[in-house]
Amino acid sequence: MSSTNKTKNLQLNSWIGSDKPKREDFNADNSIIDKAITDHVEDNTVHITSEERGIWNNYMFTGTYYGNGTTERVIETECPFEARIGFVFANSRPTSIARFSDGKKNNYFGVFGFMANSLGLKLDSGGKNFTVEQSAYAMTSGEYANYNESGVTYHYMMFR
Repeated sequence: MSSTNKTKNLQLNSWIGSDKPKREDFNADNSIIDKAITDHVEDNTVHITSEERGIWNNYMFTGTYYGNGTTERVIETECPFEARIGFVFANSRPTSIARFSDGKKNNYFGVFGFMANSLGLKLDSGGKNFTVEQSAYAMTSGEYANYNESGVTYHYMMFR
């Protein structure tokens, strides 16, 4: 005979003193518990998958390249995701150097993204690589892009 009472949520057996539990009762309860736990764990609306967890934990990618002085250069990264935004900066250089005597401004820090870019930087389609420029002449209003100066180490960070 099953139990006189059942639990509220899973309807498991809840015996009283005069009930006579049987092995089938325990087996049935175990099956109910196993199904409830399995259904819960496999519910992707409640839980995220391992793949989703890996994506969420992997939100940033960093790297380094060395300037070679060419006017335009594609920096090929091994970024594992499609970046939405990133930035570049030169090692041991200020973000920019302004010379007020002739109005020249050399930029060593910039942002690139899928919506907008700093002068001299561009995120390529696919969001895994970006293009840098090294200005020989002012690009606009005395501003020079210095993102590929020969012998300079550059660092970049890319974000989802």
